[in-house]
Amino acid sequence: MQLVPYVGGSLSSLYFGAKQEKRFKRLESFYQEIAYEIEKMKDSISSVDKQDPVALEAIIESLHEKVEAEPTLEKREFFKNYFKNTLKFPVAGNFDERKYFLDTLSEMTLLECELLAFINSQPSSLQVGNIQKPGTDKYAVVGAIGRLKSRGFLTATQGSFAVGGGADNSLQEIVSVPSFGKSFIAFCLHA
Repeated sequence: MQLVPYVGGSLSSLYFGAKQEKRFKRLESFYQEIAYEIEKMKDSISSVDKQDPVALEAIIESLHEKVEAEPTLEKREFFKNYFKNTLKFPVAGNFDERKYFLDTLSEMTLLECELLAFINSQPSSLQVGNIQKPGTDKYAVVGAIGRLKSRGFLTATQGSFAVGGGADNSLQEIVSVPSFGKSFIAFCLHA
């Protein structure tokens, strides 16, 4: 930005100063809210000495970066769920899964989080073409479901299958949440 003639320096100061302030405010707010919520659940928190200190430090460092960068309040709520569950259930022998959950949560869109929770709440598997979110194109839903499948949070089977005639088989898939997806939901999406 500083390379822009005449205004680059001012723009750079304005942007990067505001950016840093927002990041700090997000982290500050996150820990204020966590402190309040943990006070209410103090009996369910594990002793810190049950944690693997190196793994916990790595998780917290990564969590800080992700909270600072996350602009949506809803996703920061999911990060709080993740942190509270990390304190309840020590990081011990499951670091890779915990790190995967954290990294994946930060990469997920809010639409993906909502779809995963919605599909999980249904009494049976759903056909992709029957999943609708007002104001969201059906192919945004198809794309989000594809990403959830690639992350291991959804499984799919083919419903009916059409050949030719412009039929779209992606809308015919039947999706459900496997145990790995349920673990992610319990750890990150529910308080």
